Amino acid sequence: MKIQIFKVQKEKGFRINLVDIIFILLLILSSFYIYEKVNDIGYYFLLPLYVGFTFFLFCNLFRLRTKDEILWVFFFLISSLLTMQYFENHWVLYTILLSFSFQSILIMRHFRSEGYRGIWY
Repeated sequence: MKIQIFKVQKEKGFRINLVDIIFILLLILSSFYIYEKVNDIGYYFLLPLYVGFTFFLFCNLFRLRTKDEILWVFFFLISSLLTMQYFENHWVLYTILLSFSFQSILIMRHFRSEGYRGIWY
């Protein structure tokens, strides 16, 4: 498999480039850093890992449309704010659970659409 440096691949199916790999590695490193520095506070180290996982699923594996990605971002931010307000101690876990549920709905909806261009195209 040839890995492109920055070129956006328009063809259908799985895609990855060097910028994607660097971005995911930076999120993993930031999660490790957060875990090392503030591990007694809670599950904050999971946030960059989850965002990186979602980025990989949406952009590389299932290739969701930009409007669905933006919809997920708004949902993630709103659920973060709400769970932070009402579940102080474990808000990160609730946010990830809610966002993962919505993420699954978006992927299933996109998978069944005519415009699907992801890995199982």
